Amino acid sequence: MVNLVAIFVAGIAIGHGNPVKDDVGRDAGQFAVDQRGKFVVYKSNALADEVSFPAVQEQLTAFLDAKGNETTTKSAGRLESTGSVSMKKHAGIGNYVAGKINYTLVLENSEGELNYWFTDLSYQPYRNDRYGKRIKATVAPIPLEDQFSKLNERIWAKQKNYAYEALDELANQVLGQLEAAGRPKVVTTNME
Repeated sequence: MVNLVAIFVAGIAIGHGNPVKDDVGRDAGQFAVDQRGKFVVYKSNALADEVSFPAVQEQLTAFLDAKGNETTTKSAGRLESTGSVSMKKHAGIGNYVAGKINYTLVLENSEGELNYWFTDLSYQPYRNDRYGKRIKATVAPIPLEDQFSKLNERIWAKQKNYAYEALDELANQVLGQLEAAGRPKVVTTNME
């Protein structure tokens, strides 16, 4: 009888698959979901004819290094950078920096088309210390794909929306850097 119950429970578990990954796209909000079940912010832009990909890599690396990111060139057509961006809003009371979103930015050159996306997204919450200063909470970063109980579901959905807004703003800054790549740094003017 015990064996029959064990087989029944195992059959139910196998039949329903992985409950964590099955529901990951259900509450993705504005995020896209990749093949691994991770949330991503994906953008694409055409590479200008007169601009080379190494020039784009140089421009973007300088921009990301100034933000404190760790940037590595994986191949001639791929750049990866890990970093974080502060959230400007909070789902709770008050409008203070609630935490940071950790990300990995991937930039690829695909035959003149620049594809870039933010992946491996996690939320690092902040808290007030005893002097009222905002510091990192002592919890590990929370992946944005995580789901919470019904009690915290609405607040977590707001946090994910604020995280998307912060990443979308950063994506627009990256687009500005991509468009600035190849422009001359020194402009010659006729001074008379």
